[in-house]
Amino acid sequence: LPSGDGEAGNGESGDGAGGGGGEAGGGAAELRRWVRKADAELAEAAAGVGSGATTSGASDPAPNPAAPPASAVAAEKPMAAAPPPPDVSKVRHEWYQTQSHVVVSVLARNVPPDAAAVSFADAAADVAIELGNDAGTYRLALSLFARVRPDGCSFRVMPAKLELKLEKLVPGKWERLEGDGTGGATAFNTAAASDTAPRTVYSGSRRDWDAIDREVTRAEEEEKPEGEEALNKLFQQIYGNASEETRRAMNKSFQTSGGTVLSTNWSEVKEKDYEKERTAPDGQEWKKWG
Repeated sequence: LPSGDGEAGNGESGDGAGGGGGEAGGGAAELRRWVRKADAELAEAAAGVGSGATTSGASDPAPNPAAPPASAVAAEKPMAAAPPPPDVSKVRHEWYQTQSHVVVSVLARNVPPDAAAVSFADAAADVAIELGNDAGTYRLALSLFARVRPDGCSFRVMPAKLELKLEKLVPGKWERLEGDGTGGATAFNTAAASDTAPRTVYSGSRRDWDAIDREVTRAEEEEKPEGEEALNKLFQQIYGNASEETRRAMNKSFQTSGGTVLSTNWSEVKEKDYEKERTAPDGQEWKKWG
């Protein structure tokens, strides 16, 4: 606020008492004016704070009552369809064996573990699978070729099949999977000694591979080559049936003459120098390299 002394200095034209009264009146009026100004600024500031709060609140998006909740949107998405149960008529089984076990696989997909019932006996195995969805029940009753140990047998359910593992009572090879339980086991990788039995390359093959080999050899012998192939075959036969000296003569004469001479007479070839006597084709000459 301006001081009273300054106002008194500016009003020097009045008398002393008059100057003092003007000074008092002017100071009070100036004080009231500054108080009103301060109140107005405070009110304006308060109004601005309220307006900012209202603006900030209006910037937030209002909830849309028509929009569905997130849980409802998630529920509307289609769920993955469960795999269909296998058809009873299409379920099949296969087997293989080792020295000590027989493994049977029932090829049924997506079978729940609690939907399979398996039992084992001395020479039998029974399987029942509830396929679900009114697909029926698959049953497999195996009367085994030979006896097994029921307490050593087990099964497990996998995504693509149900597998039975049967422990053989007597280790060895079974001729087949099913039988009356009295079959015997033979040793693996052994063959009966017989000179007349046809040669086989895998279990179950009855083809006579010796006869096939003989037939192929006979066909090759009867085949009649022509032209250069016939000439090469003749030389191969001569070389294959020749003595050591004849082979030596053929090699030396053919190589040293540059392929222009082929002799089987070693007594003649061993003294002859074909490299000096050989002649090049017309327009060409022999040269040594290296």
